[in-house]
Amino acid sequence: MEKQENILDRLGIRFHRTLSFKLLVIGMLIIILLIPKVMIMELIGERQSNSFQVVDEVMCKWSNEQLISGPVLFVPFKKKIYNEEEDTYNEVTRYATFLPKELSVNGTLLPKQLQRSIYNVDVYEAELAITGNFKDIDLEKQNIESSDIMWEDAQLQLSISDLRGINKGLELNWNDKAYTFSPGKASSPIGHSGVSIPLKEIYTSNLNGAFTIKLQLKGSQNLMFTPLGEQTSVHLESTWNDPGFTGNYLPADRNVDDNGFQADWSVLHFNRNYPQQWISTNQSLNQNDIENSKFGVEMVSLADHYQKNIRSAKYAILIIIITFVVFFMFEVLSKERIHPFQYIMVGSAISIFYLLLLSISEHLGFNLAYLVAALAVIILVFFYTRSFMPKLKNQLGTSLGLAGCYSFIFILLQLESFALLTGSIGLFVLLAALMYSTRKVNWYKE
Repeated sequence: MEKQENILDRLGIRFHRTLSFKLLVIGMLIIILLIPKVMIMELIGERQSNSFQVVDEVMCKWSNEQLISGPVLFVPFKKKIYNEEEDTYNEVTRYATFLPKELSVNGTLLPKQLQRSIYNVDVYEAELAITGNFKDIDLEKQNIESSDIMWEDAQLQLSISDLRGINKGLELNWNDKAYTFSPGKASSPIGHSGVSIPLKEIYTSNLNGAFTIKLQLKGSQNLMFTPLGEQTSVHLESTWNDPGFTGNYLPADRNVDDNGFQADWSVLHFNRNYPQQWISTNQSLNQNDIENSKFGVEMVSLADHYQKNIRSAKYAILIIIITFVVFFMFEVLSKERIHPFQYIMVGSAISIFYLLLLSISEHLGFNLAYLVAALAVIILVFFYTRSFMPKLKNQLGTSLGLAGCYSFIFILLQLESFALLTGSIGLFVLLAALMYSTRKVNWYKE
């Protein structure tokens, strides 16, 4: 390649042809190419925000996350309090809450995928069998007379955080007799929304009894429970293979594989901060303690394509630097010159890769989009380098180096715990190779 003279050459100024000047120019070009990288990151964030809005809209129409609490016995009653100053008895309202002795939930979680435009939303349908019993409930020990109970407000309550998720009519089997739940319940410590049965329908001589409730429920994001039993046990199984066990208690036993998960929780009343029965002056007393004791499973997507796009774009500057270093080493070792404009064109192609990756991944998924976008950019760079690299081995070497960068980044994106370790080792090896290949270069001979 012939050396072209410009006005600076004619004036005897040669600094612009030195390696130092070229390094300075390359550094400036890298800084300039940070601008499109930032713009691409903002675009990915905007698209992700749009997807969150669509997901929230679909979930709101399907059913939100579900929290199941109960059943409990909620008993308002009148009590006469002696007022010494006025020497009279004032009638006040008290609220007795009784939690089950044993509480067991056996459920199956069936994941479903809803689609809105180009977005997929993960939701679920659950089939739950809630069983247990109430024991050792003695109204006399609590100084509650049956005649003082406000039977019109006394209820057996089951709290369900989003009632739109109920798929089928609910029935209670109490001591082998069937009762039908009614929608709504009085405000109580276990929550504000749910279903209930008037206690006067099931009360005979006491409130002790065994119960069974079948519940078919729709929901999204997570399914949670509160450990209201003196002994609470929950068994869940599902074909969802990316569960997130969340809340105040982790499963005592779990099994997660490609076919789904099985999990078992066992919680004692000693593990939480509220008793089995209490009398309060407020309907919602202990509500925070009860809600804070929730536990369950979350439907987690470990890394959706927007998260992977963001992680991938963070490595853009690294790929640009490595590619520019390869081009610079070609100049040093072959004595051929590459124009700054040609650096810009290759850097722009690398930046375009992330736009291709984002747009294609919204339709084909991240992995296939990564392959398509990487092949497109590698082929483009290969044919472009033919215009200023006369030898085929140099053209292939540059393209293979770019392919190696994309392959290395893809491997890092698939790793979770070992991504930092693998990336650090990879960069160390790359730096060592660069130092070895340039050990005999005379940088002062310009």
